[in-house]
Amino acid sequence: MKTILLSSFIMLSSIVFAQEFPINEKTGKVSYEGVVKVEGASATDLYIKANEWFAMAFNSANNVIQMQDKDAGKIIGKGLFKVAKSGYPNGVFDFTIMFTAKEGRYKYVITDISHDKRGSNLNGSGGAIENDKPACGSMKMGKKHWGKLKEKARIELTALSDELTKYMSANNSEDNDDW
Repeated sequence: MKTILLSSFIMLSSIVFAQEFPINEKTGKVSYEGVVKVEGASATDLYIKANEWFAMAFNSANNVIQMQDKDAGKIIGKGLFKVAKSGYPNGVFDFTIMFTAKEGRYKYVITDISHDKRGSNLNGSGGAIENDKPACGSMKMGKKHWGKLKEKARIELTALSDELTKYMSANNSEDNDDW
């Protein structure tokens, strides 16, 4: 009976911690991406709105944005978010975010996601989020710990892409110049 209970617990816990990341078929990398139609929006309007989102979503958009081209409607940024476990810093996940606007639609891609131990007391970094085992080895970071960090990253990245699409589709009334 104890064996059955233990086996059931192990199976359940592996299901709970199993992450389902979106994988880009061409690159094989985890990639949150989408092409979103916005009826009646010009490429310039979408580009400006994306710049506003970058400024509000990150502490310093100037530190995040690596390249901007208004004529091409393109913004490329390098962002990060901190992760904690049991209230203790567990490093950061770095990522690249790309935005491109065209008439009536935009495309976003969040990729090149990698864990680094900076800002924590961890003995090693997890490396690319695609890794089944942490890059530093399982002696420095257990597979279970790595799985929990990846789950936190999945939640954070899903929220980030949702925030972007929500902001871009919202009719922001504060844009009204009638004040």
